[in-house]
Amino acid sequence: MPPIRLSFSVLTIVLLLTSCASLEHQASQSRVIPQGEMASVRSESMKLITRLLEEELVPGLSIALVDREGTVWLEGFGVANSRTGERVDTGTLFRVGSLTKPVTALAVMQLVAAGRIDLDLALKDQLSGFSIRHHQQDATPLTPRQLLSHRSGLPSDLRKGMYTDTPFTKVMTLLHEEYAAYDPDRVYSYSNIGYDLLGHLVQQRSGLAYADFIERSLFTPLEMHSSGFDLSAELQSRLSAGHLDGQIRPQPPLRDTPALGLYTTGEDLGRLMTALLGAQIPALPSPLLSQMFQPQTVDGQVSLGILPGFGWFIEHHPVIGKRVRHGGSTLLFGAEMVLLPEQDLGIAVLANGADSNRIAKELATTILMIAASIRGGLPTQSQRQVANDLPIGYDTPSGAYATDLGLLMVDAEQPRLCACIIEQILDLVRFEDGSLGLSENSIQQLPDGYRILGDLRLREREVNGMDVLVADRNGNEIMLGNRVESDQWESVWKKRLGSYRTINPDGEFSIQDLKLSDQDGVLCLHYRAPHLSENLIRVPLQPVSATEAVVQGFGRGGGETVQIVELDGKQCLKFSGYMGVPREQD
Repeated sequence: MPPIRLSFSVLTIVLLLTSCASLEHQASQSRVIPQGEMASVRSESMKLITRLLEEELVPGLSIALVDREGTVWLEGFGVANSRTGERVDTGTLFRVGSLTKPVTALAVMQLVAAGRIDLDLALKDQLSGFSIRHHQQDATPLTPRQLLSHRSGLPSDLRKGMYTDTPFTKVMTLLHEEYAAYDPDRVYSYSNIGYDLLGHLVQQRSGLAYADFIERSLFTPLEMHSSGFDLSAELQSRLSAGHLDGQIRPQPPLRDTPALGLYTTGEDLGRLMTALLGAQIPALPSPLLSQMFQPQTVDGQVSLGILPGFGWFIEHHPVIGKRVRHGGSTLLFGAEMVLLPEQDLGIAVLANGADSNRIAKELATTILMIAASIRGGLPTQSQRQVANDLPIGYDTPSGAYATDLGLLMVDAEQPRLCACIIEQILDLVRFEDGSLGLSENSIQQLPDGYRILGDLRLREREVNGMDVLVADRNGNEIMLGNRVESDQWESVWKKRLGSYRTINPDGEFSIQDLKLSDQDGVLCLHYRAPHLSENLIRVPLQPVSATEAVVQGFGRGGGETVQIVELDGKQCLKFSGYMGVPREQD
């Protein structure tokens, strides 16, 4: 697959203005081609879809566009299997990753309606056998409501065993030896583990296996006969191959079934979206369904600008208005599902290429913009006023910050920025409002994946008792991460610096090359996850005891605990289920 130099958003605009040849594809008998004014939606969208396939940005796509009356457009494009040449049609199955979460959330809410689950009762009182460690002894018990909306404080993932056929119900037992990342309601923290527990809760409270309950309560009544978790031979024969760099790769098993494990088709997701728009989900009253589409953040929570509902994210798009969406990404597939409840439109885009979730999201948004425009349903746009002066409560940043862009170290006096993940020191300029941004020369030095740094104006403010690095990007505030605590480490941690060998690997899906280091006075954990990225991952730690240190920062992996445990007389490093032994002690 050739490297992509342009952002997909820019590419979208270019392609929609470009006339392209028609795309040949094999039609399924259940294909639905839009008629009348909606035919223009397909005509305009085909310009983009054709180019995506011709440029080999994705091997194949399935698209389902619906309203509350039913399917408006249903069609497959490209190849399901590049080796055999088999084409994608409306019956082709895809692994849809986190699009499983809205399905799990619906099952939870059905059991809420039946009085078998209480959203606000402590999880430990409803899920037998659940426990997890906390660094604070008086931690507030977490609830199903918090799990549904990613504010439970649970770890994002338990990486050990994620790509295995270990039953997801084993996760609850494995968590007994792990620590919560945050206190409930403190920070938005996306958690696959949380949805594993919700699936386990569905299983215990319904008396049925998770997959059986979903089949009986959703798939069968909605006639979603091509959806499931354990595929029959017939469904397996219709499963698209996953692709990486244009080549077919084996599909690894996935432990986290209620979070990531669904296989389905565009046709079946079309049926689900139609039922959602029409409030026709079986055994789920409309008021409970409406709750799922409402933001579930609470006062004082660090939300990072994200508004989760129950199994969905609530967003305001500047053109199409309120959208209720969720993406899906596994190692070899990408997906996006979006509802416009105010305009009675919904779309699902499924793709069979690695990292194709970004393309699926942009394609879904583009098609909805075209459809809403043709129907005359675009909302009145509102312009956000952006102040040019430094808002009250903001300061010039200074120090080390743990962010999704790695460890950023700001020297406000020079001024300069050390971007540790790319091992570059970059010059900063100070603006009149006190914010800092990269100099033009430094922007030119940035690798492609970190160009976003050049768009940011950096500030600091206090949020929920934490010093937070925030950035203004084109008038939108982004919370990047929190200031790294600079307390002197205990001497015992200095003795543990060095490399560790993983002794309980998961083959090619393992965390490798664990290392503790001193990064300009900050204790850091390094590791590699080759199945996810070629880059060395480096995160700052804050020791909280002689044997525990917490990953600093927000986002995936933030708040997770690194433990030192004794094994066969050796001081070993334990992280997300993996165990590392000091290399000098091998």
